[in-house]
Order: sequence, then structure tokens, then C-alpha cells
Amino acid sequence: MDSYEIYALRYAGPEESSRALLLWNRDWDQKIQRAYYFWCLLGPGGPVLVDCGVSPERAAQRKLKNYRHPAELLGGLGIKPDDVRHLVLSHMHWDHCGATGFFPRAQMHVQDAEWRFWRESPLVRRSLFTILHEPGDQEALDRAQDQGRLNLHQGDASLLPGLELISAPGHSPGLMALKANTAAGAAVLASDCGHTFANFSEDWPSIFIFDLPAWLASMERLRGLAASPRLLFPGHDLALSRDYPEVAPGITRLV
Repeated sequence: MDSYEIYALRYAGPEESSRALLLWNRDWDQKIQRAYYFWCLLGPGGPVLVDCGVSPERAAQRKLKNYRHPAELLGGLGIKPDDVRHLVLSHMHWDHCGATGFFPRAQMHVQDAEWRFWRESPLVRRSLFTILHEPGDQEALDRAQDQGRLNLHQGDASLLPGLELISAPGHSPGLMALKANTAAGAAVLASDCGHTFANFSEDWPSIFIFDLPAWLASMERLRGLAASPRLLFPGHDLALSRDYPEVAPGITRLV
């Protein structure tokens, strides 16, 4: 059975906010730290990326702390941007899809529902959504589409042997997780279906809700796909870079 190693690459943070940001409508008087990541999987079909960080320009605009260029971070694993053959975009919020242009040879993977919402819905012009998405970030994806490198998926799909794309809507219209075979068992990169481990362990989403019933169903499903709670990895938990072995500056091996 094909097996993968999974690495978390922290491209910005930590940032501090009310805990209510990451645990919906709770603990307003408590503080929590979060970080910004993308992920790299190394195995027979690798390197495969899940999300990609943001450009230096976007990082400056959003005032991200301790920003590092995604290509520089990948160099810590001995990987060049041209080496990446598959880039799975969990969703199209600005902090997950803003650096797609740095990977000109990668096949891009997005859920069709996600793509169509941000491309076609008039709601994206409302301020509730403009804070989550940067239209300029789609230009690189448009180029990928023109070049035949954009793959739109409707539901679950096999990516490579040992890697499965999992539909997990709720945080966004078409959020997509990735299930991977690892030496420790089935692992799931959940991205923002859970911003922190506590979202999954306490069955409580964050404040960034697109469809709450769908989100709760997706959380339950992803919990069932991972071999253990420790193999269900959230999108912004500082523990991803604090509690796992560091293999290079800003890079930790999750499994």
C-alpha cells in the first residue's frame, strides 16, 4: 500500500485573537493563538501540496506576522516549485489559495461547488465574503484553467494511489479535505473544517460558517475517516508547529 509522510509548513503567525473566533460564540474573554499553514505530502506520487500560502504582496496587505515565502519554505524539504505536480486547494479563502501562481507545472484541484460560488455567485460582492476572498488570487487559477491544469471535482475522488480527495462543505461551499495512507494509519488533512484540534474534539466549529448543518456533518465524517484523533489535522492550530518534530525552520513532520 502506498504510504505518505505529511509535513506542515507554517508561512505566517502566530496571531492572537479572542477564542470565540475559532470556537463559535464561546470564550469571548479568553485568548487563543493561531498560525497559517500549507502542507506537503511526500510519497510515491509526491510532492503533493494541500493549499499554498499567499504572496508577499498579500501578506503585507493583510499584515501577516512572521511571513515566509512558500517557495522558500519548500526549499527546507529540498523541493522546488516546479517539482510540485499536484496542488489540492481545500477552498478559495485568501489564506489558502493566494500563491497558486508560484507553481506553474502543478495540476490544481478544486471542488466544483467552491469554484462556481466564487466565480459566479453575486453574494461574493457582499462584505461578508470579500473579507474571505481576494478576486485577484483567481488570476493564476484562470491561467491554469486555460492551460488545462485546473481539475474541478464533484464530491470525493481518487487523486493518486494512497491519496483521496474528500468533500467536506460547511466552512465554505466546497471545502475539500485530503485523506492519506501513512505509516501510522489513515490521516486526514482537514484544513478549515476544523481550525483547531478542539473544533473536532468538542464538536464545535469556528465563527466562519457558510453552512452550519453541512459543517457538522463534515466534521463527523472526517472524524470517522481518520485512524485516530491525532491523525485528523486542522487548519490553523499552533500545535501543528509546536508539538511535532521540526525538520527545518518552519516545517514540522506530522506523521
